[in-house]
Amino acid sequence: MSASKKSSPPASDTQSFAQRISSLETIVRSMESGELPLEAALTAYAEGMQLLQACQSSLQQAEQTVQILNQQQQLTPFDPE
Repeated sequence: MSASKKSSPPASDTQSFAQRISSLETIVRSMESGELPLEAALTAYAEGMQLLQACQSSLQQAEQTVQILNQQQQLTPFDPE
C-alpha cells in the first residue's frame, strides 16, 4: 500500500494547539464509543496520530523558547501577590 501526498497541508498544520487538543479529544471519544466501523476507526487513528505529533512538536518548541528565555534571564519568578 502506498500513501499519496495531498497538496494542501494537514488540518493539524493550520490549527492552534487548543484546537488540536480538542480535535484529539473528539477522536478519542468517538473511538472509545466502539461505534466506528473499522475503516473509520483506522482513519480516525491516523488523524489522531498526526494531531498528537503536531501537539508534541508545539510543546517542544515552547519548551525550547522557555529554556532560551531562562538562559537569557528574561524570565522572572511568578509572584501571585
